[in-house]
Parts: sequence; C-alpha cells; structure tokens
Amino acid sequence: MAAYEGLVAGLKGKGRAEVIIQPGNSTVPGVPEEVNSRFCHCATGGSTIRIDVENRAGAEAGDWVLINREKGVLKRNAGALLGIPVVAAILGMGTALILAGGFSGGPAVWIGLPAGGLLMGIVVGIWVFRRVSAGSQPFISRIIRNRREMASISVGTQCSLKKRDRTCDTCAGIL
Repeated sequence: MAAYEGLVAGLKGKGRAEVIIQPGNSTVPGVPEEVNSRFCHCATGGSTIRIDVENRAGAEAGDWVLINREKGVLKRNAGALLGIPVVAAILGMGTALILAGGFSGGPAVWIGLPAGGLLMGIVVGIWVFRRVSAGSQPFISRIIRNRREMASISVGTQCSLKKRDRTCDTCAGIL
C-alpha cells in the first residue's frame, strides 16, 4: 500500500477529511521510483497537495496522520480506462475480418467496426472505472500525532518530511 503523511486541515462530514500533504522530495507522490526517474516533476519544500480522504481513524483538524491507498488502484484504473477500449477495438477488427471474409472488405467495414468497438470500449471502460474506483479512495489509517502534540512542536518542523538530494536543477536540461 502506498502511504503518505499529512496534516488534517479540516473535517468535511460523512466520515471525510481534507488533508494537506507536503512532498518530501521532487517526485510525484504515489508513483513508483522507476517512473519518477524518467521525468522531472519539480516539487519544492513549499509545495503542497490537498486531498479529500476517508477518515477511518477518527482524526481531527490539526492531527498529523498516515494516509494509505490500496495497492493496485492505479493498475486497475488504467486497465479499465485503457485496456478495455483497446481490447474492444481489437475485437472490432476481428469482427471486421470475419464479416468481410478476409481482408477484402471495404473501408466502411475496416474503419467502422474497429471505431465502433473502440467507442463501445470507451463507454464500458468508463462504466467499469466508476464501479471499480468507488471503493479505492485514500484513507487515514492512523494518527501519528494528535493536534495537541502538533501544537507543541515549533512551526518550522511541523510539516517537514524526509528530504532527498534530488533537485530540479538536475533535470532542467530535459525541458
């Protein structure tokens, strides 16, 4: 499971909370290291991400919390939004091959059926994505420090996370 630390900015009701995450390095949170090494995302020490999460731990505003996201969510979502339309387009090509009796069919068959399959795949992919992603929201799994402990820490160290040596200067030539 991907895990992040953040500060609860406020409660939203219905078991939801808004959490502020401050990236500890110049990578995109939740993305594997091998993917982050291929592109430049310049998060700075002042960058923040606000995220709406399920409040399963009963955190309150001002608490420092651990946020988890189920493993495999990105793969499931990509499969629904990319995989299903591609498979449907391939099935459309297969149908065109069968209906045309080989490769002798006209352009209406070879363009229309794969395009129809792709459009049907997009519709089904969006429907599956909405069903699959509904239960995969990030959630607060535990409270690291409550708001009273956070209030006793100096402001400069409250939101500091582990820093890495990577800076945006190393990838400025890529852009």
